[in-house]
Amino acid sequence: MIGKKRVRSQALIDSGATISVFGEETAETLGVEIEKGEKTVLGGVGGRIVGYIHKLRVRIAGKDFLCPIVFSREYLVSFNLLGRQEFFKKFKIIFEEKKNLLKLE
Repeated sequence: MIGKKRVRSQALIDSGATISVFGEETAETLGVEIEKGEKTVLGGVGGRIVGYIHKLRVRIAGKDFLCPIVFSREYLVSFNLLGRQEFFKKFKIIFEEKKNLLKLE
């Protein structure tokens, strides 16, 4: 991801999430000022959190594109999530449950 800096990061692909969600630590690493984004409230299994949408350039599987990412100080999970918005438009995504495999084409 490229904020003010370029960093390598990992995230879980969440086909049930509309938008990508990253925590405070990733924002700090990238130099993203969380509250300068567009405020939003997200709801999920764990309840509701307040976050801020930022559009960042990302590189996934060799493709560069702008991706909306919600950064939240309230997102306390130990992993980042890649949601569908923009990310799913860039790839043909194949889930092979039997093989426990996900392919990006």
